[in-house]
Amino acid sequence: MPAVSDFHYLVVPHTHWDREWYLPFEQFRLRLGAVVDGVLDTLESDPSFTSFTPDGQAIVLEDYVGVRPENEGRLRKLLAEGRLEVGPSYVLPDEILVGGESLVRNLLLGRRVCRRFGVEPSGAGYLPDSFGHPAQLPQILAGFGIRIFLFSRGMGDEIDDVGVFFRWRAGAADVVACQMLPHYDNFARLTWHNDAEDRVRGIVEHLGDDVQRAGQREIVLANGSDHLPVEPELPEILRGLEDTFGATFRIGRYDEHDPDPEGLPSYEGELVGSRLQNVLRGVNSARIYLKQANERAETRLLSIETAAALRTLREDAPFPADDLRLAWRDLLRNHPHDSICGCSCDEVHRDMLVRYEQLDRTLDYAEREALGVGGAFVNTLPFRRCRLVDGELVELDGFSGGRPEPLAGQRARFDVDAIADLLVFEDEPDSGDLYTFCPDGKATPARLLASRREGDALVLEHELPGVRIETTIRAIPGLDRLELTSIVENEADDHRLRVLVRSDRGAREVRAESQFAVVRRPLTPPPPRVRWVEPPVPTAHTLGAVALGPLVLLTKGLPEYEASSEGLRLTLLRCVGTISRGPGMETRPVGAGPQIATPEGQCRGRHVLEYALRFDGDSLSDAALVRASQDYRTDFLRGDPFEPPLALGGDMVFSCLKQAESGTGLVLRVFNPNARPETLTLDRPLHRLRLDEEQDADGGLELAPGEIGTFLVGD
Repeated sequence: MPAVSDFHYLVVPHTHWDREWYLPFEQFRLRLGAVVDGVLDTLESDPSFTSFTPDGQAIVLEDYVGVRPENEGRLRKLLAEGRLEVGPSYVLPDEILVGGESLVRNLLLGRRVCRRFGVEPSGAGYLPDSFGHPAQLPQILAGFGIRIFLFSRGMGDEIDDVGVFFRWRAGAADVVACQMLPHYDNFARLTWHNDAEDRVRGIVEHLGDDVQRAGQREIVLANGSDHLPVEPELPEILRGLEDTFGATFRIGRYDEHDPDPEGLPSYEGELVGSRLQNVLRGVNSARIYLKQANERAETRLLSIETAAALRTLREDAPFPADDLRLAWRDLLRNHPHDSICGCSCDEVHRDMLVRYEQLDRTLDYAEREALGVGGAFVNTLPFRRCRLVDGELVELDGFSGGRPEPLAGQRARFDVDAIADLLVFEDEPDSGDLYTFCPDGKATPARLLASRREGDALVLEHELPGVRIETTIRAIPGLDRLELTSIVENEADDHRLRVLVRSDRGAREVRAESQFAVVRRPLTPPPPRVRWVEPPVPTAHTLGAVALGPLVLLTKGLPEYEASSEGLRLTLLRCVGTISRGPGMETRPVGAGPQIATPEGQCRGRHVLEYALRFDGDSLSDAALVRASQDYRTDFLRGDPFEPPLALGGDMVFSCLKQAESGTGLVLRVFNPNARPETLTLDRPLHRLRLDEEQDADGGLELAPGEIGTFLVGD
């Protein structure tokens, strides 16, 4: 067993700051003022207390100055001296429930806010409390020059293969991933020397072998936790530890941690395991209405941004960068993990709906400015598409605006009566909470009350105790998908409502849309090798598309699915009334948060839920699968007619077209989710940039498997 003196110790005093959670934002903001006051006082009075990390999110700077404007000068002075570590993110998001472009804008805005306060963002990808991490996060971080990733939640049995330090890869990029040992509070709430000594001995006893096996000598001790104040006595405690152990204990920043990557094992894929810590992915289905609102907002904002860029290309019109940056900021403020996850008190989520409504007003203005008021439809995706508009099928080229020209002679490709036989609505009791589903009985299939025709659509009415469902199945002529809308009237509590789309043509794996990727998950995951802190669950997450063999499920803001030999189950509602139940739940033995009642989490009332089906999944590349999802989610906008100002080709996925961060030129971002290289074609010159747009990038127009490409568009 290694000794304490075999290591040296980087002690990072910090606070993890949830802007809103079991209290609304306004109350946490006042507490933040008091906590940062204490930090400023301590750093100014004690030069040996060399630095403090007020979490990995730059929004803390804005929030503090909002409540203590008179202290902005003191804050800026300590930032300039390097004694406060801030960023690199704007907020600490749930990385899985928001789109890939939102993760990029989060880092872009975090950098901008840090620089506005006169400091560079932290060089560490410090994401301590996110409930798992998507497979492409290493490429996103590396694209901002970030080479180290510190995390707490997400490790599963891969820890046996890669340990607590490893090279986490995505495409050709990687970061050194560092599992906190074992959490971001491993050195919090110290009482004095004896407690600190016991804490260090316990970490070395349980995890020292893992650190040595990775060839590392430094252990990070995180002196802080949720909303905790600074501990002014920390330097004196550390001097006592040095006398006791004969080892070095120094106060520092997370970006001073510099593990040696030489010889570290590699890992590719998501980090969504719960072997060491709860990962709490039951949040995928908590307060579904928030996920729907966010999907609508992200899709609309990206569409308007693209339309503005297309107008700049064709008319040399100024790009409304400030207006759209404000919109992105307002959207990102709904992305903290306790917010978008739906696991906060009811006041928080009422506030979120107001913020989404306010964002819509901003986008109403931005849309009028970007598109004009003409009578044309505008396609903001780069490929030719059809939409049903006011009962007529309209087709447009990519990146174009045109007058409605209804297509005649198209026939529906599906028999809606046959499709109806594939659907089974089922409900099951849920004794869990906003973090975790916990079954409390068997699922009950819904009773079919009525079936009727309405034109080309079939309407089904189902009933369950306290739940009524009206589902419209529409086969639209000329489209490859079948569109469904389920209107649910929910008056029941503590249950989960799902629809099973049956399929007898199984597959060994399921493909699911993720951030800048399509991930493959086994239909039957291997059982845990050891007992996990939180047992794995059969449900998983998607940004919008899931394919099981030929069956494809497309969704709008419905991120939770379960794949099995029966087919695909889609969660429509999960209704529970507590932030967190106490320890001892079958599906989560360890508690997750405060036991606060959240009656609005029961989601009573009317819900409109949209999803679609295709049956050609076997013929769709990963890129084509994501394009099908984009096509379904993205409506035509209304504006002036115009010819396409650029044409994009290649079997890859469009992500954004926006003004460059420098303010000069436009940036195009695409990604290649396929397992083979793909070549981008564009009828304009392109210059390759790093993801953060601050450096040139290697490579031309060919994108390697899994690669994200960012390009400056020339004239």
